Amino acid sequence: MVSSYRYYYIRYISFIKNLNEYIIMNKQYRIGYYYEKKVKQILEKDGYLVWRSPASKSPIDIIAINDKGYVRLIQVKRKRYNLNKLYLNREEFLKIYELAKKFENVDHVDVEIWAFLGNRLEKYNKKDILNIKT
Repeated sequence: MVSSYRYYYIRYISFIKNLNEYIIMNKQYRIGYYYEKKVKQILEKDGYLVWRSPASKSPIDIIAINDKGYVRLIQVKRKRYNLNKLYLNREEFLKIYELAKKFENVDHVDVEIWAFLGNRLEKYNKKDILNIKT
């Protein structure tokens, strides 16, 4: 009898832990989706064809192409409040940096980071990204 209580208790704890992880992950996804959607709307208003890469683990969240063939590869991030830091770990940054380096001399392709602090937007293009010390 005691072992069955322990079994159900362990299952309950496991369920709660998984539920908490799901809620946290779901919240992060919703925040990312909100800002990606905002970027998509801005670019479409400027005449770009825009595709989102939702929940991809790639360095690019948004691909935008205008009618002249100009391509923008964009990573969308939010900034921490009252800090000048992006939610961007070293591994993510290095992937974006390598992509910017690859297209450094290609005029019609830009690699960008769009960073939001609330509704304030800061844009970093490939020259800005390449000037950051790795």
